[in-house]
Amino acid sequence: MEKPIPAPWNLTGNGYILLFKFSEKFVNTRGFVPPCFKDSFQHGLGSIMLVDYHSSDAGPYQELLFIPGKFLYQGQHLHTITKIYVSTVTSVINGRNNWGIPKELATFNFTPLDQHNEKISVTVNGNPAMKIHLKSGWLSFPVHTALLPFPLVQNLDQKIYYTKFIGKGTGRLAKIVDIDVNQKYFPDIGAVKPLAVLKISNFKITFPVARIVEEKMTSGD
Repeated sequence: MEKPIPAPWNLTGNGYILLFKFSEKFVNTRGFVPPCFKDSFQHGLGSIMLVDYHSSDAGPYQELLFIPGKFLYQGQHLHTITKIYVSTVTSVINGRNNWGIPKELATFNFTPLDQHNEKISVTVNGNPAMKIHLKSGWLSFPVHTALLPFPLVQNLDQKIYYTKFIGKGTGRLAKIVDIDVNQKYFPDIGAVKPLAVLKISNFKITFPVARIVEEKMTSGD
């Protein structure tokens, strides 16, 4: 049995943030949106994150996640993660227990080709979920979550989790050279042009203790 690893977690590593403005149609038809968030999409900045955590309270692991944008939930405009894969069972279990994040298990391969090019593949149950080739530039600049805030709300197992993670690192502009997505496992962004792609190096992120609220059951449930 996995030993619980409670929040807060402090994580370090490298990764990519792909920023989008997704259409309501894309989110509703391809975004893996759970029923509790249906018909409440409010647009805003969406994101895909590909992360190689070199260290965390749960050890090193890799991650791929999808945030469609903002949703109106309980009177607030917040982001939610609708699809996410990680590379270890420890991260799956504790991510669900600590923050209500619906993590699933996958296999990752981060393959640097040179200083600026990297290929990443994600496989689910032996099936390709995503293959992507990213190329980053030379100019670096500081990045902080104060500039790209993603306050989260997650609804899982009759509980509502509110979390606001904080982090900083060194950013570089990047671009997608090639991408192939299996829409059975992840939103197919192949035909959607990103607003920006950032490579984030040597980041430090803290996931604090979530505020957890028991979901109110309506009469007849």
